Amino acid sequence: MERAMPPGRKTAHDRRAEIVETTLRLLTFTPVEKLSTARIAETVGISQAAIFRHFPTKDALWGAVLEAVETRAIDAWDAATADEARPLARLRAILRAQLSLIAAVPAIPVLIFSAGRIAAETAIRPVHQRIMQGLRKRLLVELRAAATEVAAGPSPEDAVDLFLGLVQGTVLRWRLCDGSFDLVAEGMRLVEIQIRLLSGARREATA
Repeated sequence: MERAMPPGRKTAHDRRAEIVETTLRLLTFTPVEKLSTARIAETVGISQAAIFRHFPTKDALWGAVLEAVETRAIDAWDAATADEARPLARLRAILRAQLSLIAAVPAIPVLIFSAGRIAAETAIRPVHQRIMQGLRKRLLVELRAAATEVAAGPSPEDAVDLFLGLVQGTVLRWRLCDGSFDLVAEGMRLVEIQIRLLSGARREATA
């Protein structure tokens, strides 16, 4: 028979999730290189030793944080495209979902732009790369499917890189401006310009 948890005590799964969420929240306003396990433990309300009962090393904690971001990203992309049929509509939806996720979780760009500042970088870099490759793959599928609308301009592969560069540049500018503008609105404004440019290239090539 399964033993009931004492009142107020969290399961190991819930505690791990709480530690990860607290880390993401603290990264919003704490430089990544200055965020210690002691600070995380204090915010959660547990001992520093308790952190290491759930995550054997700080590298393991960073890995769990990035994996949580990856799960959120995949869920957001899936939800965004669930009701969209046309390739360009799906492309827009994926990009909007990515921008919305970053706006909701400002720790994501902190982690993305933290190269060389996290001791665990070798552990988390594969997750970073997996997230970006996953986003790139989805955008590439939609751009290839939208060939009749945009394919006469750059190749789908080059067009994907243009969109990714657009998103990353807008996010970096948003971070440097301390979030002083609406990330989603600005990002999607630029996405629409890029789509019009690609569509215009198609029309000129077929005229």
